[in-house]
Amino acid sequence: MDESYIESRQNDQIKNLVKLRERKHRDRQKLFLVEGLREVEHAIKADYTIESIYFCPELFSSDAHSAFIDHLRRCGEHSLVRLSNEAFIKACFREGPDGIIAVGHQQSHSLYELSINKNPLLLVLEGIEKPGNLGAILRSADGAGADAVLLVDCVLDLYNPNAIRSSQGLAFALPVVCVQKKELTMWLAEHSIQVIATTPDTETCHWSLDYSKPTAIVMGSESQGLSDYWLQSAHHCIRIPMAGSADSLNVAAATAVCLYEVSRQRDTK
Repeated sequence: MDESYIESRQNDQIKNLVKLRERKHRDRQKLFLVEGLREVEHAIKADYTIESIYFCPELFSSDAHSAFIDHLRRCGEHSLVRLSNEAFIKACFREGPDGIIAVGHQQSHSLYELSINKNPLLLVLEGIEKPGNLGAILRSADGAGADAVLLVDCVLDLYNPNAIRSSQGLAFALPVVCVQKKELTMWLAEHSIQVIATTPDTETCHWSLDYSKPTAIVMGSESQGLSDYWLQSAHHCIRIPMAGSADSLNVAAATAVCLYEVSRQRDTK
């Protein structure tokens, strides 16, 4: 593909890159921004359709960045746009940019199109508010071998730039589905998946249950915790024991603890 060059900060493409920081523009255009070499590579590896890749060699932080752009030139599969230093700094969202930004097409995952194995591990997130937490959770979900992440009543989206960054690009590694809680409850029942709700208000420790069967771990927001809907409809409730003064962990840390307990049990059986 042809390679172009943009010098002006006032170029329409630069202005649109700035717009894509906001969810309303991402949703309207069905596009998203991804910044950084590692993150862009994960998006490409996950078969996301990448519309354009913008780069600024003056900001490259390693030889790997130059090698990546050279590889794309040889492949000729992506539209490459070189930016001046001034144009790139305006377009980028993060501090300390590494000289690479991509624009990709959003993927839409349906609950009933999910391809899950015979013994799935699913993560349900209710009301998660902070993109940094979402990103960290997605990274842990990928590391622990979760099959999918299901978002219920979440006020943010998968394509929030901070969520992508805090996941280090692993936001693209798993199917992420936005779903209504009643629809999800029916689907989980249809697939005979045990629902495990997390709350400090139970005597059952997170390591006490048998996770060898199909399992969905349900985590709530830090500010509100889980709603009564999940606490009452879950098959079991669990808590993470706290030895110090704090009564709970950050939701991202708590999610990692629970998911890796499931992984530990399954690896030892």
